[in-house]
Parts: sequence; structure tokens; C-alpha cells
Amino acid sequence: MTKSIDYKKSVTRQITFPSRLMDIAESKARIYGYSFPEYVRYVLTKDVEGFHLGSEEYIDDPQLAKDIEDGIKEYKEGKTIALRNSKEIDDYFSSLINGEE
Repeated sequence: MTKSIDYKKSVTRQITFPSRLMDIAESKARIYGYSFPEYVRYVLTKDVEGFHLGSEEYIDDPQLAKDIEDGIKEYKEGKTIALRNSKEIDDYFSSLINGEE
């Protein structure tokens, strides 16, 4: 489902790295001019980029993400209709319930 991300709220976690991985990560951080924590945040941010729906939301449900992707594709293919007001919405869903469409 969707979850709101509060970028102003921080959480501290202590994690253990194998020494070789830590050496490599610290080296890469220096190459890019980052501190180690900045580099870890950068890498994790890039990893979860595909889950974003705008600046404050992300999808952590693969089926929901696929359904949204399919919906966008159908919209671009012109397979959707526009319902401009509550009467059009009521009429459309009434027709679905009554088997008219």
C-alpha cells in the first residue's frame, strides 16, 4: 500500500557490515565526495526510486505497482473514459451494476 515519507523525521539504526564490504563502501564514498552515511543514504535512495509516486509517497506492494503501471498504460492507449461530475459517475456505475456496459 502507499506510505507517506516524512523526510524531516530521522531514524538511527546500527548495522553491522563485513569488514571488506565496509572498506569498499567507504572507499566509494570518498571517491564520490560523500561521507559514509551520505553514501549509504544515496545508494538506498537510488534503490527505492522505482517505488516513488511523487515526492512523498512510495509503493511497497508489487501487485499494486503493476496495477498502477497497467492503468497508466491503458490511459495512454485511450482505453479510459472521463467522468466529469458526480452524476456521470453515478450513471456509469449504475450502468455497470445493471449490466448495460
